[in-house]
Amino acid sequence: MNRIGNFVLAAVIAVVMLVVATPSQATTISAGTNNPLNFSWSFSSAAGTLSGTGSLTVSGFSSNSLTVAVVLNNASALASNRLTSFGFGIDPNATGVSFSDAADGGMIDASLDSIPSLATIEVCAWGGQNCSGGGNGGINGGSSDSFSLVLTGAWGTSVDIAPIGFKYQTGNGSFEFTSGGTPQAGTGGGETADPVVPEPATLLLLGSGLALVAVKARSRKSAKV
Repeated sequence: MNRIGNFVLAAVIAVVMLVVATPSQATTISAGTNNPLNFSWSFSSAAGTLSGTGSLTVSGFSSNSLTVAVVLNNASALASNRLTSFGFGIDPNATGVSFSDAADGGMIDASLDSIPSLATIEVCAWGGQNCSGGGNGGINGGSSDSFSLVLTGAWGTSVDIAPIGFKYQTGNGSFEFTSGGTPQAGTGGGETADPVVPEPATLLLLGSGLALVAVKARSRKSAKV
């Protein structure tokens, strides 16, 4: 294989390794920074834009009990676009969770579970039958809810939160996604979500483009001979 071919092959391998090896980004919350952590979400769906804002306020560092006060505002235009599950990944890992809220609807319980298509969610609050959905509960579009989660575990002076995930039930089916954006402390913004991994078709197109570059380079080299 000539030098151009070696270059193309190395470039394709480098791109694939970058996609595979890019780590999940996390937001560190401690008593002094990113507390409360404000985040937002916006997801375009067949049922319209599923959007909202929220915050996580954490207390109890350096103990075996960590309290997370959660506020969720479902800003979706249609009341029927219900936010039925909300969750996040956390490091160190939680070993247990209990739910505390007034009997005001919205989210009604929590468990150490993932939203079905979001395996990196570890702590999940839900408004239906469980984190997977079911029932008619949740936070309707245009409504809000606040509640507290008490997590047990071996906590230090900070925790890493990533990703933050959501499950909506709508008249056009259910949608599950993570929020994205740049973390901002106390001013609103977005929680950093998992990196976007290109679909196989994207990688195929990228490889085809590199191959085309190689063909053109060889043509130019031949023309000079």
